[in-house]
Amino acid sequence: MKTGRNDLCLCGSGKKFKQCCLKTEQAQPESAFLWRRIRRVIDDTPRQMLEFAIAHFGSGASTEAWNDFMQQKDEVYSPNSPQLSIFMPWFLFDWLPDPLYTSVKPGVQDGRTAGQAYLAKKAHQLDPLLVRYIEQCCATPFSYFDVLAVRPGEGIALRDIFTGTEIYVTEQSASRQAKVGDITFSKVVTIDSVSLIESCAPYLFQPVEKGALVTLRQKMERNQTPLTHKVLREYSDDMLSLYHAMTYRALNPVMPQIHNTDDEPMLPHRIVYQIDSPRTAFDALLPLCLTDSARDLLRDAQFDSRGDLHSIDFPWQKRGNAKNDSWDNTILGHIKIDGLNMNIEVNSENRAKQIRGLVEKMLPDARYKTTVITSLQSMLARSGKQGETPASREHQKNQDELNSLPEVQAKIAKYMRQHYRKWTREELPALNGKTPMQAVKTKDGKELVSTLLLEIERSGARSTPPLDPAIIDEVRTQLGLS
Repeated sequence: MKTGRNDLCLCGSGKKFKQCCLKTEQAQPESAFLWRRIRRVIDDTPRQMLEFAIAHFGSGASTEAWNDFMQQKDEVYSPNSPQLSIFMPWFLFDWLPDPLYTSVKPGVQDGRTAGQAYLAKKAHQLDPLLVRYIEQCCATPFSYFDVLAVRPGEGIALRDIFTGTEIYVTEQSASRQAKVGDITFSKVVTIDSVSLIESCAPYLFQPVEKGALVTLRQKMERNQTPLTHKVLREYSDDMLSLYHAMTYRALNPVMPQIHNTDDEPMLPHRIVYQIDSPRTAFDALLPLCLTDSARDLLRDAQFDSRGDLHSIDFPWQKRGNAKNDSWDNTILGHIKIDGLNMNIEVNSENRAKQIRGLVEKMLPDARYKTTVITSLQSMLARSGKQGETPASREHQKNQDELNSLPEVQAKIAKYMRQHYRKWTREELPALNGKTPMQAVKTKDGKELVSTLLLEIERSGARSTPPLDPAIIDEVRTQLGLS
């Protein structure tokens, strides 16, 4: 029934409709007005429902529900836990006590959630709009959503990863944080033309997590199709398990295994020698440098007061590259001579063994002293403690100037374009050993490849210089994803 101008406003202000929400309703779209009405009508509802749930199920129910939600993980309930933003709605609208392991009295173990029991007792006292909202919260399960588009401060376009449903959600706060490609674990409810997030996880997940979700979706589809809200509820424990695993990975990132261009695990080595003469050592090891002549290298060297060579550094190189056909050579390490000390720096155990063998043959008088091995983790930790220094600022300035040169950018772009053209035919663990070209032949594979490209695009935008978006566009075209 339409509200009359002189009727009491349905928002509960106590004022006449014409003096309250009529002007607002006339000044904005119907959906925006309905969204504001929903927000007003549910303002104090969570607190009231929590009090009801504790009275209904008993004082120990919230702790029992917390343990079920956390799936027995070692996290004690705390009013300051960031999990409360998702736990409380789950407790009110989704949790049911386990008949075999509950302290809840049998009389209230009737298969109704706290929200459903609340409506059964109080619906006649509530605003009809609030009743519809609670009904939707009870009927709609949590699910995982791809962020398709973002309008900061206004809303987010989402796609349910399991059901495929696309929906625009009116949401102010989350829309300021989310980026296209993010994944959110949320309960999204719809009333008439308005959809909003009743609850969402405190963390947005990276696109790389899509693989685990697709695996769960495949498991569901083997048993039941189509994937409805009822099916999603049947897999709520699996949904929560993934949520906890993804949250742990987000909060405890593992440093990826990094390999050099010979596909060897990166492990920095510094091999220390004592030598008899800087010039003798330089002349003996000069053949290890393929790109510079002795004259070029000596131009940047340092000499003592008598004009004898004192310090110099030059690369150890080999011809070609196993991974990149376009490379003329590969730098394997750096040889640094300083007086009677010589340090050779390489980035893998195998290269350390190789250079020791070469020095033994080419400079047999060099006396090996020690090898210093530094893990990448400790290097990063030390770098973080040292912070920015004048030397690091100068190095970054020089690097930025180098990267800004058009010829350097063109060379990097050429290399990246060649790399990603080959990438489409490389077997990838994220695709279960398939190449992107093979994976796109199936619906799930196409989705995973699209996600990988989105992840590459996002990380590439943060690199220096940024990855040219046209390169990934070309890959999408090559794979039939454009």
